[in-house]
Amino acid sequence: MNPRHLRWIVPSATVVVAAVVAVVLVTQVGGSAACAAGGSASYYTAGRNGMCNLGAPADDAYAAIGRAEYAGGQACGTYLDVTGPNGTTRVQVVDLCPGCPAGKIDLSKGAFARIGALSAGIIPVSYGPVRDPQVGPLLVKLKGGTAHSALTAVIGNHGNPLSTVELQTPAGFVALRHGEDNSWTGPAGAVGAPVTLRISDVYGHQALVPGLALGQNDFQQTRTPLYGGPSPSPSPSPSPSAVESASGPPVTAAAGPTTSLAPPPKC
Repeated sequence: MNPRHLRWIVPSATVVVAAVVAVVLVTQVGGSAACAAGGSASYYTAGRNGMCNLGAPADDAYAAIGRAEYAGGQACGTYLDVTGPNGTTRVQVVDLCPGCPAGKIDLSKGAFARIGALSAGIIPVSYGPVRDPQVGPLLVKLKGGTAHSALTAVIGNHGNPLSTVELQTPAGFVALRHGEDNSWTGPAGAVGAPVTLRISDVYGHQALVPGLALGQNDFQQTRTPLYGGPSPSPSPSPSPSAVESASGPPVTAAAGPTTSLAPPPKC
């Protein structure tokens, strides 16, 4: 039986106790998991890119979440601290689990094995979002931007939920539209290269990323982080893959003005 489709029917007393213990544990993990949810987890293997088009992290620590928590793609690229019977692990949201109700998540096999027994198939967990997780400089993938194709951008290494991604034009900044596949799409028409984007998250962090090239199939590794401290002058270069995005110490551009989108609610 595929572990992704396993479900409890009648929870045993042991399962109930484990779930309670998991909720207690997650509240003690550095306070990083706000509004922790109690539920269950199974494991799966993501496709090549996952619904978020970010790829699977090299450390095999990722998750797929249900539609309500996926929030039309806003959860893409964010992190969860997940506590199970054997401890806590941190995972990146890279995928949508269409059949998962609220409180049910699918973990990568490696992440599941760190907090529970693979033989169980499904385990009780509690989990919550991580604010300002430690990540490297921003990654940006750009496509289109020609007379025949609108510009689309996928942003990696932002850590927190993004509120806006804006394209700099001669007339000023133009907001891109976020899709469920985690792509940010601009207006139709040709875009002059190099491209400059202004990226903001729901907590008011903001970074200006100039010098981005068009027509590359992979992520461009910038030198600009979204938060964490002073940023060096950005100079994007091609990155062999998104899975190497967490290398190096995180440094950050100065926080910009708070956007109109409020942060996720606190407990």
